[in-house]
Amino acid sequence: MQITITKLTHGGAGLGEVDGKKVFVPFSAPGDVLEIEITKDHGSYSEACLLEIKELAPSRVEPPCPVFGECGGCQWQHINYKTQLEWKQKILKETLQRIGKIEDPNVLPTLPSPKEWNYRNRMMLHVNSKGKVGFYKPKSKEVVEFERCYIAEEELNEQLNEHREEISKRDRGISLKLGVDPMDSFEVARGTSDSSKVSRVRPHFAQVNNAQNEQVKKVITEWISEVPHKTVVELYAGSGNFTFPIATVAERVVAIEVDGRAVKAADEYIDANGIENVLFHRLPSERAQQGFPEGSPDVVFLDPPRRGAAEALDAVISLKPSIIIYMSCDPATMSRDVHKLMESGWKFQKSLPIDMFPQTFHIESLTMLSL
Repeated sequence: MQITITKLTHGGAGLGEVDGKKVFVPFSAPGDVLEIEITKDHGSYSEACLLEIKELAPSRVEPPCPVFGECGGCQWQHINYKTQLEWKQKILKETLQRIGKIEDPNVLPTLPSPKEWNYRNRMMLHVNSKGKVGFYKPKSKEVVEFERCYIAEEELNEQLNEHREEISKRDRGISLKLGVDPMDSFEVARGTSDSSKVSRVRPHFAQVNNAQNEQVKKVITEWISEVPHKTVVELYAGSGNFTFPIATVAERVVAIEVDGRAVKAADEYIDANGIENVLFHRLPSERAQQGFPEGSPDVVFLDPPRRGAAEALDAVISLKPSIIIYMSCDPATMSRDVHKLMESGWKFQKSLPIDMFPQTFHIESLTMLSL
């Protein structure tokens, strides 16, 4: 059957309709006319695979990676970068409307990554029983081998190829990191492809995309500088990736983080650099009031994991900050949390989609609310 793709979705697939029913087609692009085959019928919608491209979308480009479509690392190499950025803005806006219940949210143009390729400073590799080294196929534990990853820093590709034979003899995966010899000092991938779960604490490696991380720090400090910002309380502070830039514009920063190793690394950084206006508390974010018991901060900044900040929202509400700035890696959980904050009196101001992961559907964002 034929379908015309009309939009992109957060999971990366293109979306069209057949006989009034929504159909999701991976590796398609808006404007494609495709021959497809339905692979799963979920009742209200279907999933399909692409059999043949009848008409090419204007945004289509030739993917450079020979295993694109097999490997689960990228979903949008076949779409030009300008279009990727436009759809990340549209998807974030639609999510805020649908889940956040915001009628016409002010969603700014997507902040592009300084590097469209070779931006990842770490990658999680898997090894199968036959010694294959690579990434998992989408929705599978099948390992797809590759010579080089086009979104990883070249140094990581060099590490992989230098140590491929040794890695292939392992009985589990390995996380390669920029500047770290994998056979000297490595971290184990224990059944997860989420490299954010690797626990080695380095403030400058807190984000996968170094260059974009630096841009985001600038945006955060600019946003805070534009509002009352004497005191800032930060939740989910990690080891200080955003804390220390915020401290350059705020009089005082109280950082809340539950991971003792992250707090220890941050305290060592504070001591080594003579920083006097940052205080770290080892606390879960839902107990943030214990770290800041003396009234209301000007700003609460939070950067929760993918699941969002549901457990910490009551603490944020009790702190009654004038401004809330929410850094998110998942539009849906962020929109859910923003809706609760708006029900509690805060007003949505703006949201900035951030492209931390070019060639993929993943959307980071910064959102500001005011009381």
